[in-house]
Order: sequence, then structure tokens, then C-alpha cells
Amino acid sequence: MRLKVLIVFVIVYILSAFVWLTFSLLNYSNTDYQLKNDVLKAGLNACTLQVIEKAKNNDLGSTEEVFYRLKRLEIDIDEDKLNAFINKRFNGNYVADYSYISENIKFIRLAINPLKIEELKQERYQQRNIWLYQSILLLFLVGIGIYGVFSSIEKIYKLNKQQNNFLLSVTHEFKTPIAAIRLMLQTSKHPKINDDKRSELVDNSIQSTHRLEELAENMLTAMQIESNAYQYNLSPVDYSTLINKVVSNQQIKGQITAQIESNVTVDGDDFILRMVVNNLIENAFKYSNNQTIEVVLETDHKWKRLSIKDQGIGLKKEDFKNIFKKFYRVQDEETRISKGTGLGLFIVKQAVEKHSGKVFVKANEGKGVTFTILLP
Repeated sequence: MRLKVLIVFVIVYILSAFVWLTFSLLNYSNTDYQLKNDVLKAGLNACTLQVIEKAKNNDLGSTEEVFYRLKRLEIDIDEDKLNAFINKRFNGNYVADYSYISENIKFIRLAINPLKIEELKQERYQQRNIWLYQSILLLFLVGIGIYGVFSSIEKIYKLNKQQNNFLLSVTHEFKTPIAAIRLMLQTSKHPKINDDKRSELVDNSIQSTHRLEELAENMLTAMQIESNAYQYNLSPVDYSTLINKVVSNQQIKGQITAQIESNVTVDGDDFILRMVVNNLIENAFKYSNNQTIEVVLETDHKWKRLSIKDQGIGLKKEDFKNIFKKFYRVQDEETRISKGTGLGLFIVKQAVEKHSGKVFVKANEGKGVTFTILLP
């Protein structure tokens, strides 16, 4: 919360500085225009004085039929020479306007060239547009930066929450079988326990160690896959036999109906494919409320299609795009009713894609979801 308040304060400061800078640039544009206009007005006086001086020195020619008056002075000039002098000497900044006072007397009025004034206005307009567009672009970039910062912070918070949930989950997942193993071993030491019961307790302890080993393998494999450290040992795999074995092992948890096409082989890593199928079936049981799981393996001309269908609680619309992310759980770990670390489906997606395959999930018409794996 403090970090967000600090970022908001920095953003307000940046936007205030941005508004001030934009205002200053636009004000500078007006000031620059006014300054250049004042320079032209001051130059007009210099132009008038130089014209008078040139006329007195007879450098601007003469006209016998007409007398010219500039300000209140009568001067003798040739209009073409005067126009040429003003244009050359002052780079076209000024023009001479002639008007008759009487039949043979003309009044000369020196003025700023309207084209020059229009040029200054156009220059100011273009300059203001450039600064305005630059300001809009800068505002856009600042907006993108602000969005990026907040998105990054939000992702960090979400990742931190997922990692905390993961730690809670892993703690729970390890603590439960360890406590069960300790209790069963302590019970097996009781002198009144007969040999058959003692043997059963030992077998149950061994089963719990398998659960611990499975959790450790999932975590280790997920870390290796994410860091690209896992070495896939690709070879021809009897896909049908592999799935049948996993189904047979998982049937102790509930009812599974299997339609497995025989003699289906794929090029893949036997260990990781077994983990993928095992994770999907275990995940289906986890959310199916003891309903029957359907497992179907079939082939077409291009794909080996494995579908695992459950009749469980299903998924919300927002969950479909997130369930394959690492650590993601459909419900909060603190209120969850099912076991899991949020790594199973992450391993499934990463492993299937490494086998040039595809994995997707869709909602069933009744209830539950169907996960489908396509392998070439």
C-alpha cells in the first residue's frame, strides 16, 4: 500500500511537471512571436531613416513629374529603385506603399511586409503544433509507463500471493503424509498389535512415502522444466500400455471407465508422459466428488488423442486461461478443500508442448470439464 501511494505521488509530480513544461513551451512560442514582431517594428524605423538618408544623397534616383513625401519630409526618389533597395537591404521584410495626396504629390508609407507577418504567424502555428504533438506523445509514453509500472506491481503482488499459497500448500502436502507415517509407525510398535495389522500399517506407511516421492518429483520436474534444465529422453513409447498402467494404479482412488486403443505408440519421454497422464487423472479425481472418470485414447490420421473427462465442480470462465500457469489454484489455499500445489497442470502444458503436442480444456455440457492432449 505504501509503495502504491508513493508511486501515485510520483505520477502526480510527473504530470504536474509535464503540464508546466507544456504551458511554458506554448508561452515561449507566443513570446518568441511577439519578440520577432517587435524586432520588425524596430527595424521599420531603421528602414525609414536609411531611406531618408539615401534620398538625401540622391542614391535612390529622382522623378521630375511627381514629388514624394515620407513622414513630413519631401524627398526625390525613383519608385523602382526604392523598392529594390528596401527589398535587398532588408530581405523583403518591408514594403513601400504609395498614395496620391494631390495630382503631383505622393505619400510614401513604409510598412512591415504582410507576407512576413503571415510567415511569422505560420511559424508560430507550426511550432505550437510540434510542441503540442510532442507533449501528447510524451503524455502517451508516460501513460504507457504508468500502466506498465502498475501492471508489474500487480503481477508481483499476484506472484507473491501465489508463492505464499504454494508454500502453504506444500507445507500441508508434506505435513499430512509425514504425520500419517509417524502415527502408523508408532502404532505398529505397540506390543498389542498383531503381525497382520502391523504389516498393514507398514504397507500404508510405504504408500504414504510414495505420495511424498511424487510431490518431490513434481516440484523438481517443474523447476527443471521452467529453467530448461530437464533433459527429455525421447524414444518410442507404448502409449497404450503406459495409460493402462496409470489407470490401474489410480483406480484405488475411484471408478475409472477406460477406452484405450491398443498398440498406440508415440515418440516421447516415458517418465514425463507418465507424470502428465497421472497428474491429469489425479486432478480429475480431486474435483470430481467421487464421480466416475472417463479416459479415452484414440487416433486419427494426424494425432493421438487422450481425453480425460470428469463430472466435477467445473471451472469458471476466468479460470480457463490461468489453470496452466505455475502455482495457480482455482480456489484460495487458505479455504481450499482439495490438495494440490498448483504445479500439475503447469507440468502438463510445458511437457506436452515439448513433445510438439497440444493441450486444451473445455466445459462439459452437463458438469465438469474434459482435458484433451494431442500428440503427433
